[in-house]
Order: sequence, then C-alpha cells, then structure tokens
Amino acid sequence: MNERFTDLAGEVERASAGTVRVGGAEKVGEIVLARPAKLNAINSDVLAGVVAALAGFEERPELRAVVIRGEGRCFSAGGDLAEVKELVRDPVRYSEFLDRWHAGLAAVENSPLPVIAAVHGFAFAGGLELIQVCDLAVVGDSTRIGDQHAKFGLFPAGGSTQRLPRLVGRRAASWMLMSGEAVTPAEAVALGLANRVVPEGEVVAEAHRMAEVLASRSRGATAAIKRAVRAGAERVLSDAIAIERPIVLSHMASDDAQAGIAAFEARTEPRF
Repeated sequence: MNERFTDLAGEVERASAGTVRVGGAEKVGEIVLARPAKLNAINSDVLAGVVAALAGFEERPELRAVVIRGEGRCFSAGGDLAEVKELVRDPVRYSEFLDRWHAGLAAVENSPLPVIAAVHGFAFAGGLELIQVCDLAVVGDSTRIGDQHAKFGLFPAGGSTQRLPRLVGRRAASWMLMSGEAVTPAEAVALGLANRVVPEGEVVAEAHRMAEVLASRSRGATAAIKRAVRAGAERVLSDAIAIERPIVLSHMASDDAQAGIAAFEARTEPRF
C-alpha cells in the first residue's frame, strides 16, 4: 500500500472494526470489503468503513477514482442477516439501521469521485444495492448478480425498489426483485447493471484499468458530470425512498419475513 494511505488505513480500521481495508496507488484509491469468512456480508461496521474510506479519499486532491471490491470468494453475499434479525422486531432500532444503510450507500452515490465496482463470484441483495450506487461495474464471466429477498419473503430495504427500475427498467427490475433470480454476466451488461465482462481472475485488474482512464481526466469535470447524471436520473429518488420506509417497517415485522429469516438460517425452503 502506498504510504500516503497509512493514516487513512488506521482510521478506516477503527471505524469498521477491521471489516474494511483501503489501499491504492497514484491517483486511484481502493476499498476492500474484508469479511471473507462471512462472504463480505454488509453490516453497520462495513458501512461505517466505506463512509470513512470515501471521506478520506475525497480529501486527497490527487485522487481521481475509486475501486471497490470484495475479498475472498465473492463481492458480497448481501446484508448481514445476524444484525438485521436483532433489530427487525424493534421499529425504532430497525429504522435507525436503515438510516445507516442509506447513508452508507449515499456516500458512494454522492461522492464526487467515480466509483467502480469490481464484482466477482456473486453479489446478492445488499451486494446488488452497493453495485447500483457505484458509477461503473466490471463483472467476472462466471459471476451471478441478483436480489434474493423475495425468496425468503423479505423486502429489499436498501432502495432497490426505487434505484433498480431507474437503472434497468421497470419490467426487468420487477422480475429480479419479485423472483429473486440471479442474472448472468451477459444479462447484467445488457440490462445496464455492468459495463463489461472479463475473465473471473481479471476483474480487479480491469476495474483498475478503467479507473486509470478516469484518473487521467479532470477531477472537477468528472465530478460535475457525475453530479449532473445523478441529478437528472434520480431527481425524486429521496422522495421515493421516503415512501418506501413505512412499507419496509411494516413488512419486515410480518410473519412471512420472520419465516424467511428462520428458513435462511436453517438453509431450508421457507413456507408462507
């Protein structure tokens, strides 16, 4: 790791309780989801680490782009069910958790730096939500991407009901969210979830290659373009997510959601 990231690495380590690492070189920063034993499941610590990492990168004027990737077998298996299970029966605490989740995703989405997702293995549920807020994505040729909430009677509470239709279209998003079926790498590109497919072992290198291209451009111009693209495409997103909140709180307290959590933990098919 370049020495100029040493201080930031310590900050991110503390903020994330060791679940996120940072690195990089020259004009490109890297954020690593580092919970391989948990398939990089995203919890509050991970979100805090991503926020801290981006804040640190944004303070460095020489930084022009960021790559985010997962360590181990996959990009991310999704949100950490263990954390959700403890909070979901308490509407106040669960709503506070959703605030943290949305703040973490917004930090990526609203960063002036372009963020490239390097996606290998698989990315489900919360992992898909993280991909959606990145500006660009590279996927491996055997990677699978999808939202599995519906398979367990759960609700995709990280904004997918609002972001995904804007990204891939209403019909494609409705199928992905209601069926829980994953898409292939080729389908991900065709739908607009990813920019390109490369061999699985070349995902990170390709993401960094793309980042280097962006790093050769004006930081100010890139930030302005990103801001304009986001503002035009999602000008009512915050209102839409606010509408989503009471729906989430009501559903996640339901018997179906609890049955889904129990089935997920038991690795059985839920019965609704």
